[in-house]
Amino acid sequence: MTTIVKFKDIEFDEIVSIEQEDIFIPDRPEFTNKYRKMLFFALHEGIFRSYHKIKSKTDKRVNLNKRYTLIVIKHNNSLYTNLSIQTSTRTDDFIINNKFRLVSVPPKISDLIPTQKFNQFVEDEQTPMDISFNLKPTQDDPKTVRSKKGVFLYGLGDYARVYIAPNIKKLSKVFCVDYSHRLAEYYATTFKYQNFGIIPEDSYLYLQAIEKPLAIIATYHSDHTRIAEEIFNINPNTLIFIEKPPCVTLQDIKNLAALYDKNALIEVGYNRRFIAVNQEIKAATFHQQKVINISVKEILINESHWYFWKNQGTRITGNLSHWIDLAVYWIDGFPEEITLLSSPSKDETLTVSILFSEGSLVNIIVSDKGNSLRGVQEQIEIRTRNETFFIEDYLRYTRINGDGSKVIKKTLNRDKGHNAMYEHLTKIYINGSATSYTKTELMKSALTTYHIARMFQENERNFKLNPSLFQME
Repeated sequence: MTTIVKFKDIEFDEIVSIEQEDIFIPDRPEFTNKYRKMLFFALHEGIFRSYHKIKSKTDKRVNLNKRYTLIVIKHNNSLYTNLSIQTSTRTDDFIINNKFRLVSVPPKISDLIPTQKFNQFVEDEQTPMDISFNLKPTQDDPKTVRSKKGVFLYGLGDYARVYIAPNIKKLSKVFCVDYSHRLAEYYATTFKYQNFGIIPEDSYLYLQAIEKPLAIIATYHSDHTRIAEEIFNINPNTLIFIEKPPCVTLQDIKNLAALYDKNALIEVGYNRRFIAVNQEIKAATFHQQKVINISVKEILINESHWYFWKNQGTRITGNLSHWIDLAVYWIDGFPEEITLLSSPSKDETLTVSILFSEGSLVNIIVSDKGNSLRGVQEQIEIRTRNETFFIEDYLRYTRINGDGSKVIKKTLNRDKGHNAMYEHLTKIYINGSATSYTKTELMKSALTTYHIARMFQENERNFKLNPSLFQME
């Protein structure tokens, strides 16, 4: 159960003071050669998508100022404080962790601000001086109306604006949610949602009223499984689409597996499964033993980026999981053994090898070192007994057949599978088709990701996965 609530829903006697201090810490470093970068993306990912990426980064309506916010309240003649990060100066818009500290004298915000990684979405140590307040009782919203279908979207960041919005624009949209009131209001107006809210609970009365809703979860990674559970419990007819990664913790994996056992309609958003050449490789090699080498140049992000929060599972969970899942997609076997080597640098440069039960071996090296103009860059080699496949950043694809003949495909469009993935999701939603991401694939992909992230954090070099791990009860 989440402890993130709206401040206005807390029951207390009075507000003593609100103090805020602006934060000037960007999530990503400034990039040079901006025009060359813009030209590359326009040429290889399309003018339309590049325009929306630029707009998403530069539109002042969605580039939110963050502020450390110290709230001091009085209740039963005692003083309590709460420190959070807000994107608004309006108390009605505040999202807080429902944990207040008893104090004798109101502190100054400058005395309380910890490291730059602090925020209310990461649980810190509970002390005897911390308490949670009761919430005001909720009332049914008289505006909710019954309907057959409708989209619910959770998390309205760059990804939602650039990739999700264009692909579901023809669907009826009921509710969108983001922890920032300003962003939620902007998104609802811009992309034609009937309602918006600032915590997932705001949407749940509406979710009950839709016969067969579609819920897309693109929030902080730590929220993914929890929101999926809550949605299923409120309306089990919901088609639940979880953007990657579906899970962060071992408990997340158990809980999501339990939803599969209850016949929940779940699809997971690993977009590289929907790239045409990746599907061709699976069709040609799935039942063959293979060696796969993947080298990835990741994007640059600062230490303040939310991927580095301790509850997000490291960049392995956020980024490397793409290629772990792709290996699971390509290989007809279970991961059996993992070897991990990591650089002492803070950027999570590492190499991981995974041995699968039928003998396939996968080597993945990821780092943000290298030129960043082209964004995420991928060089992939797949070798079976008689064939070899090369993927050069999805701009050039080479297949060397068993007889030595070679097929080369070049394209200007660096397709990462997003459009095809949402086309697939839309077909499931409209036509009632079966979902494709199975519980078995979830267990293989999520458990392997979890253990690699754990190994990285614990500086563990080798780990053997017992087959029983994949049959979690």
